[in-house]
Amino acid sequence: MNIKEEIKNNCDVKYGEFTKKIIGKQKSAYLRINIAKQIAKKYSNTNEAIKFLDMLPHKNIDQNNVHGLIIGYLKEEALNVISKLKKFLPYIDNWATCDITVSNLKIIKKEPQKFKIFAKNCIKSNKSFIKRFGIVILLTYFLDDNFEKKDLKEMASIYSDDYYVNMALSWYFSVAFVKQYKSAIKIFQESHIKNKWVHNKSIQKVCDSLRVNNQQKSYLKSLKR
Repeated sequence: MNIKEEIKNNCDVKYGEFTKKIIGKQKSAYLRINIAKQIAKKYSNTNEAIKFLDMLPHKNIDQNNVHGLIIGYLKEEALNVISKLKKFLPYIDNWATCDITVSNLKIIKKEPQKFKIFAKNCIKSNKSFIKRFGIVILLTYFLDDNFEKKDLKEMASIYSDDYYVNMALSWYFSVAFVKQYKSAIKIFQESHIKNKWVHNKSIQKVCDSLRVNNQQKSYLKSLKR
């Protein structure tokens, strides 16, 4: 059995109907993420995986999800992983595949600076999901030990009309507020966030968080634009 057959045999119609409502643009993922991870891990670092990674473009989201997850399981040098990501990113056409792929890139913790450069280059792209990919890398792996204050202003300077890019930016600033409060609060106070919608959506996301106290939420609401 090959990867495509494994995917097809594990598809769940009911799950597909559910994902159609949340992924958008009538796209459906029929393969549950835990199953996708099992398949990706099973075949990663095999000749079958090498062949599958060369089969771009794939036919559906499920194949793309497994593709992205396989890259995360590769036991290769950072630059080789980045090379495979560069080939794959132009084919990502939804937020789910984007975020799932980022979540499995544990290698970033081993060589963060190479991936930070890569992420910032992604953010310069005029393709929405490549730009989102870079943003999600920074919010997932660079708001803790590898955090740099300058990142906040750089992210605040991004302006986009794309919904999925702006949602990722809002997500970034809301997480930054929780993890790097002293630096993030200044971004809101000084209205550094170029996109007004992102500024206000970020505040909304913070206020929805259980990790922020009521006093902070009340103050942040007063900073809406």
